[in-house]
Formats: sequence, structure tokens, C-alpha cells
Amino acid sequence: MLRTTLRQIEVFVATAQKGSVTQAAAAIGMTQSAASMALADFESQLGTRLFDRVGKRLSLNDDGRALYAQAVEMIERAHEMEQLFRKDGRAVDLRLAASSTIGNYLLPQLIGRFREQRPGSRIELDVGNTRHVMQKVLAFEVDVGFVEGPCMDADIEAIFWRADELAICARPDSPLARPGAATPEALREAGWILRERGSGTREVVEQLLTSQLGDIKLAMDLGGSEAIKRAVEAGIGISCLPKLALQGAIERGNLVMLDTPFLTLTRSFHILLHRQKYRTEAVQSLLAFCQA
Repeated sequence: MLRTTLRQIEVFVATAQKGSVTQAAAAIGMTQSAASMALADFESQLGTRLFDRVGKRLSLNDDGRALYAQAVEMIERAHEMEQLFRKDGRAVDLRLAASSTIGNYLLPQLIGRFREQRPGSRIELDVGNTRHVMQKVLAFEVDVGFVEGPCMDADIEAIFWRADELAICARPDSPLARPGAATPEALREAGWILRERGSGTREVVEQLLTSQLGDIKLAMDLGGSEAIKRAVEAGIGISCLPKLALQGAIERGNLVMLDTPFLTLTRSFHILLHRQKYRTEAVQSLLAFCQA
């Protein structure tokens, strides 16, 4: 008869995600001693060590990595079994990660509407750049990722979600804001303010601009769209940002979108899923909702 318990597997997964038994115990509501004992019993039953100690941190070894994806799936299936018997039958618990444009300007409204269909649902949203989201998906720390940049990792399935439009913005009193002033030559000579490297917007914007304009002059790079808008408003340079992010500043008259009919400024949003991750009913429902 199997002696391994779901609690032992839960301790193993939490330790892998947190890097220490102490933090894992706190995350799943156990004492440190009970979590240590559960992990030791689990390793004893398997007949192998699952972690290497790197300084004060526990890191999965080869055996641990081989087990991790299946262990995560078992815990998620157990949670799904519990949810089948909840009175409302509809509440879900999901962890999402999104790159900044999607996380700040698009997902909050979608999550709100999704929760209207799933009363009592608990949804966590972690916002970072595209590289951060990919790392979260690869580590099984989130259920679904949303990015505006390319993703070529073999362990991640990138599903096309929707197209997004970008625009070049400047201060209303910028010389480039005059009719006909935003020529390709003028844009090449302007100072540009772009997102930090690792951002999906930065990668797409650089590819779009350099392929159509040639080399551009970088004046500054910043870690978010809000900071970039403030820098453009201050007259430091111009930028290329999602129209979603520019809407409020345009309406307030702080920025204008330059007329650039000679440029194609569109990109694709993608939904990321780990190929080995079990897709619960909650994940499938969220995907269907977003794609609808």
C-alpha cells in the first residue's frame, strides 16, 4: 500500500517553489518541524534525496526536477477534486502572471468580468516584464502567463491571443507634433525613450522601428510605461507605446500621437502555458473566457 500522502507532496512542491522548508511551511500553514519531517519521510519512501543545499537555500537536484511536474499536477488535481464539492461549485483559485501592458491596462477588467461569472474566486496577478512571466511559467509558479513579447522556449506553449496597436507619442508642443513633421528622417534624429531590455514592448518596438526606420537614437530606457510617459511629458524625447497605455494621457492633453502612416506598428499578445502542466477546469475556463 502506498504510504505517500498529499501533504508530503504539498511540502515537496512548496519547498521547491520557496527554496526553504521554513518558508514552505509558512506558505501551506504547517510548523517548520512538521514540514521537515514530512519532507524527510517523503524522501525516505522514495529512497533518494530531492534537493541540493546551496548556501541556505534548497535547490531541486536531478531526481527532484524529474518529480516536480508530476507532483504539481497531483496537487492541482487534488484542489480540483475539493472544488467539485464546494457549495457554489464555481469558485476557482488561479495564479496569473502578465507583462506590464497586459497586466496594468487589460487584465484587471477581464478578471473582474471573469469573477462575475465565478463568484468567490480568488485570482492572483503578478505583473512584470516578458522574461519574468516566462520564468514564472517555467517554474510552475503561475497557472497562466500573458505576454506581449515573443516566446520561443520549447517547454512553453504560446497561444496567439489578440493583436495590439502601438503609437509614437510626443509632447503636444514638440516640433514633431506639427502636421507632416514626423517624417522618417526626423524620427531617426529624435531621442527615443524605450522600455528596459527584457520587456516584450522593448523587443517588439526595437524590431518594428529598426526594420522600418533603420538605426534610432536611444536617449533613455525606463522600467515601465508610466515612467516613460512622464519622461516624454518632460520633453526628454519621444517613445513608442501601446495605445492602451496612452489613452488617458491623450485624453488629458499631456501627450499626442504622431501621424506616421508610413509605419506599421502592430504586435501580438500571447497566452503562455507550460507544456507539462495539467490544465484544470479553471484554467480551461479562463482560456475560453479570454479567447471569447
